[in-house]
Amino acid sequence: MDLITLIFVAIFIILVSIWLATGKYSRKRLPGPIGLPIVGYIPFMTKKPYVKLTELSKKHGPLYSVRLGSLDLVVITDYEIMKEAFSKDAFMGRPTNVPIQFSEETLRTEAFTGLPWKEQRRFSLHMLRDLGFGKTRMEEHIKEEILELLEIMSEHVGKPTKLSTFLAPSMSNNIASVLFGKRLKFNDPERQKLDSLLREIAALAGALSWQTFFPWLKTVMSYFNNGKISRITEVLEEIRAYCRKEIKQHEATLDPNNIRDFLDGYLLEVQKKIYDPNTTFKKEVLEDLSRGFFAAGSETVRVTVDWMLCICAAYTQVQRRIQAEIDEVVGRERFPTWQDRLRMPYTEACIAELMRWRTIVPLNLLRYTLQNTELNGYFIPKHTTVLSVLWAMDHDENLWGNDVHEYKPERFLSPDGQKVVKPEYAAPFSVGKRSCPGKSLAEIEVFLYIVAILQKFEVSAPPGKKIDLEGELGISLQPKRQDLCLKLRH
Repeated sequence: MDLITLIFVAIFIILVSIWLATGKYSRKRLPGPIGLPIVGYIPFMTKKPYVKLTELSKKHGPLYSVRLGSLDLVVITDYEIMKEAFSKDAFMGRPTNVPIQFSEETLRTEAFTGLPWKEQRRFSLHMLRDLGFGKTRMEEHIKEEILELLEIMSEHVGKPTKLSTFLAPSMSNNIASVLFGKRLKFNDPERQKLDSLLREIAALAGALSWQTFFPWLKTVMSYFNNGKISRITEVLEEIRAYCRKEIKQHEATLDPNNIRDFLDGYLLEVQKKIYDPNTTFKKEVLEDLSRGFFAAGSETVRVTVDWMLCICAAYTQVQRRIQAEIDEVVGRERFPTWQDRLRMPYTEACIAELMRWRTIVPLNLLRYTLQNTELNGYFIPKHTTVLSVLWAMDHDENLWGNDVHEYKPERFLSPDGQKVVKPEYAAPFSVGKRSCPGKSLAEIEVFLYIVAILQKFEVSAPPGKKIDLEGELGISLQPKRQDLCLKLRH
C-alpha cells in the first residue's frame, strides 16, 4: 500500500470516527424561540406561563426548546408525544435544582430523582392498596373527616366566608390518616401548625421557582442569606422534623403482625432490606416521601374542591343539576359513598370538566433525562430538563373542539347523558411511569367532599358580588381567595 493510499485510508477512518462520535448531535435540532443573553426567554414570559408556552407551540410545534435563564428546557404540548416520552425510562428523572430540598440520603440513592423511584412508587401503590385505597376502610376515614368539616361549615351559614380556610386542614388530615394512622381535631394546635407550614411551603416554592432557571444564583443568594431561601429551608426542616417524630414513635411500637398505616409498612421494608447495600428504603427517604405526600395530596384535592364550589356559585344551573342527582341517588340523609358515582354521571362529568377547564396542575412537574434518547425524531441528550404543559393538552381544539375555553360538563357525557366518557387524553394526574401514585385517593376524596357539601348546602356569591373564575398560579392553579355564602338545604 503506497503512502497516498495510506493517507486516504487514515483520513477516511478519522472522518468516520468523527461522524460516529458526533452524528447523533447532527440530527434535527429542536425549534424554539430566541431569547436574550443570560436571561434567555424569561423577559417575554407572562404571569400565565402555561398560556405563553401553549402559544409558542403554535409557532414552533408541539415539541420545542426554550432557554429560560441558564436552563435549556424541552417543552411538550402534545398528548401523544407526552405519552411516548413518559413511557420511557430515559424520562424518569427529576432535576435536583428545585426549591424543594431532599435529604443527602435521598439524593445519594436517587430514590426520587432517578430510576429507583420505580421501586418506591411500586411499594407505595401496593401499601396504599393494602390500607384500603378505594375500599370501605379508606372511605370511613374520609367520612369522619368530612362530617367534622360539615359541622364547622354549618357555623358559618349565611356569612360570607373563605371556605378554603376549612378545606385545607381537612385534606391534610386525610393524608395524616394514611401516613400516621390518626387524625387530629380541627382546632388541635399540632394540626394548625402543620397546616400553616404546608401553606407556607406552597407560597415559598412558587416565589423561589427562579432557582430552577438560575441554579448558580442559588449559591450566591444563600451566601448572602436571602430571607426566602433560608426560610424555606427552615420550613422544610420543621415538616421533616414532624415526620421524623412520627417515625420514631412508630418504630417504638412497631408490630409486624399489625400494620396500622403507611409508616408501619415502610419501616418493615427498611428492616427487611437493612443488609442490602443497594436499597433505597431508608428512614431519611421516608421522611421526604411523607413530606411529599402531605404537600401533593393536600394541595391538589383542596384546590379541586375549592374550584368546584366556585363553579357551583357561578353557574347555578350546574349546582341544581348536581343536587338533583344527589337527591335522586343518595337522598338527603344517607352519607354518599364512592360507589354512588356509578349512578351519578353528571356529577362525575362536572368534576372531569373542571379538571380540564381549569387544569389543576397546568405545568407538570419537571422531568430530567437519565440518558441520551430520541423523541418524535429529535435527539434529546442526557441531563435535559423536560416540561409537559398539561394546560396545552386540556385546551387543544383538535382534541376538545373550538369551545375549549367554556366550562361544559356535557363533553364528558355520552349523547344520552347516562354515561361518563373520559378520553385517554383527559389526564389530570399525568401519564406513564411517574404518574401520580395518589390518584385513587384524590378521586375518592374529591367526589365525596363535593357530594357531601352540596347535599347539605347551597353555595352562592355574596350579595352584590360576582364569582371570579380567573386562576392564580402557585404550585397548582387555584381560584382567587374569595368569599362564598352557604345556605342550608331544606
